[in-house]
Amino acid sequence: MVTHASSEPRERQLPEPKLVEDLVRRLRQVPDRQRRFSVTPVQARRVHGVRPDLLAALTAAGVPHVGVGDERLYDAYDLGNAALHLGRLSVQSRSMRAWSKAWQTALGQAPAHRVQVVSACPVPGHRGPCRYGVLLGDRRHQVEGPAADARLGELRTAPTRDWPELPAAVRELLREEADIGFFLLPEAVRWDQEFMWRTRMADCGGAAAWLVHEGGRRGLRSRFSFGLLVAAPYSTPHCWAEFLVDGVWVPVDPLLVQALNQWGGLDPGAFPPDGTPGALFHRLTDRFTKVVSHGGVWAQVSLPTDRID
Repeated sequence: MVTHASSEPRERQLPEPKLVEDLVRRLRQVPDRQRRFSVTPVQARRVHGVRPDLLAALTAAGVPHVGVGDERLYDAYDLGNAALHLGRLSVQSRSMRAWSKAWQTALGQAPAHRVQVVSACPVPGHRGPCRYGVLLGDRRHQVEGPAADARLGELRTAPTRDWPELPAAVRELLREEADIGFFLLPEAVRWDQEFMWRTRMADCGGAAAWLVHEGGRRGLRSRFSFGLLVAAPYSTPHCWAEFLVDGVWVPVDPLLVQALNQWGGLDPGAFPPDGTPGALFHRLTDRFTKVVSHGGVWAQVSLPTDRID
């Protein structure tokens, strides 16, 4: 019996060479000095779902790397973007599906959630106890905890399903981001608006900052929001823009909605980019920051999340 390539699961098929070449061309618009070459071929497969044959195709197409053979090292942003845009099963694509499911559920059942804040010391081995600054609500609380698996508090969230309709001027503004593609970007370029419009690449933070800036320039009441995208089993820190409509701050995030339509399985007709994904969001503050800090150093955070029925 002959087995055709098309009968394999999608993540086992190699994309067309032109798709790989076009993606690598876009990725190379990020300056090399912003890359951190730390991902091995083994990690590329385990974390990003990039199998050796696809990694070889990306390498041949010119994806940046250092070293040779099995000693090659790649940038995590490059591989994360490759996994998303080429349809691999990865941490990013699984997250997109979980967020889509959470949004669909919130619009129907509107469950509340408990979000635990778990972190670890970013500078282990120091003298004295670990003192963490934890963003709970609109201010940072000081909490002592262990150096590892530090359970620092929890948040209770409940989604809002009903929002005022966005006015035409806001919808027009959101549509101006329609041709911007969602990419995972390093910190140095994610806030660069010139980079966003020149490359047509952005992440949610940079896109939100532009919406707030441009909205204000046009006389629209807008604000920047940082908080949580709430979804079981893990929530994630997130940025979005909000516009004041009939006395209510309405969250918007056309880049996220576009990404969930593309990779999360949402129906674009039911979830248009100029709709509000506010049922997913829990606002914490008005600036980009970290949920947990330790002695002035930002700490990694895990946000285990479960529904409260």
